[in-house]
Amino acid sequence: MLVLVPGTVAVIGSGLVAGVFFAVSASVLPAVGALRTPDYIRLHRRLGEGYHPVMPLVVTAAAVANLAMVVLAPDTLTRVLFGTALAGLVGVQLISQFGNVPLNRRVNAVDPDALPPDWADPREPWRAWHTRRTLCAFAALLADAAAVALVPVP
Repeated sequence: MLVLVPGTVAVIGSGLVAGVFFAVSASVLPAVGALRTPDYIRLHRRLGEGYHPVMPLVVTAAAVANLAMVVLAPDTLTRVLFGTALAGLVGVQLISQFGNVPLNRRVNAVDPDALPPDWADPREPWRAWHTRRTLCAFAALLADAAAVALVPVP
């Protein structure tokens, strides 16, 4: 029974991360890509108000649950799968922290109504970093789903 709780948190957490990242890729990024730069900056900031406090907590909860499952899993294959999911979520965190977050700071630091002439629009690099972390999130979800399917139910 002890294994069911972190295993459930792991697969739900990685599923939420992968789902949110997919929605951002499929819907939000095309929409912000079509906006004029000042409007993009305003929307980017607005989206971050809800996204930035919540998603790191979801990723961390899923990562901690996967770490617990690496210890609690009943066999080597299941431990390896939960460890793979953990690695994917750590990848999400690292890419977010060192790829997307610095670009977010650049967007938040500029006045959308007085853009400096040399300001480089970060939408394309942001999309590239986001794609990488989305792949990590889906790898985590696939590994978690396979691992949870292998854990025997008491």
